[in-house]
Amino acid sequence: MKKLLSIIPVMALAIASCTERIDIELDETYTRLVVYGTITTDTTTHYVELSRTTSYYYNEAPPPVTGASVEISDDQGNTIELVESQPGKYATSPLFAAVPGRTYTLRVELEEEINGHTVYMAESKASPIYPIDSIGLVFQPDWGENGFYEVTCYYQDPPTKDFYMFNIYKNGVLLTDTISDRFVVDDSFYNGNYTNGIGVGFLDQSDPRETLYEDDVITFQGCNIPEEYYDFIVTLQSETGFQTPLFSGPPANVKSNINNGAAGFFAAYGTAYASKVFKP
Repeated sequence: MKKLLSIIPVMALAIASCTERIDIELDETYTRLVVYGTITTDTTTHYVELSRTTSYYYNEAPPPVTGASVEISDDQGNTIELVESQPGKYATSPLFAAVPGRTYTLRVELEEEINGHTVYMAESKASPIYPIDSIGLVFQPDWGENGFYEVTCYYQDPPTKDFYMFNIYKNGVLLTDTISDRFVVDDSFYNGNYTNGIGVGFLDQSDPRETLYEDDVITFQGCNIPEEYYDFIVTLQSETGFQTPLFSGPPANVKSNINNGAAGFFAAYGTAYASKVFKP
């Protein structure tokens, strides 16, 4: 009892020391440009989106940055101009595709400066990816309320160090349509080996968007992404996902590859696809 009574004041002091008041500026005194754009080896329209940061209590979509000049060039001297298709959304030609092995530079020039700058740039190399042999659908009845279908991949990984991002489509509709849904992984556990049915995605049969019916087409997209983009996604998922406050570290700015203090990321990468028709 004497030992317990001597511990109580120490515990009270420790608890009190955890309640220091910290005032954080949450207004719009410091505005940054936000850039997010990707180009892939797919021949399609690619987009670069520009917006600006707002205050913590801003309850609308971030304000788009319009009227900018946006171009992408490669290390072979080729340059394309992007067209503003929607406010703050700049598009390439639908005939554009990144070439594996080339390094691409994004250049953004604003009509009005943000945080003291009008020109922002970023660079990214499009790494190639091997063809995907096939995918499978394995039902896991004990997962979740109505079970899950696990998407499995059969792929020969090259001997190089690679970083992958996986996307799942159902009947042409992207299911992994937000950063938090993206599955990213490095090849540490299978580098240079055949994957032979590794899990690359999951379809929750309690979710109407993911529920499978006969003749549904599931398409898997594998992306060989830059290591910096892999780090960006992992950090962003960590910072925006659920954390236990008592044990988690303090939030930090997610590292960007855009210069002059902008937030966001520009990435170029190779893609490969495989599809399967669902038969119960």
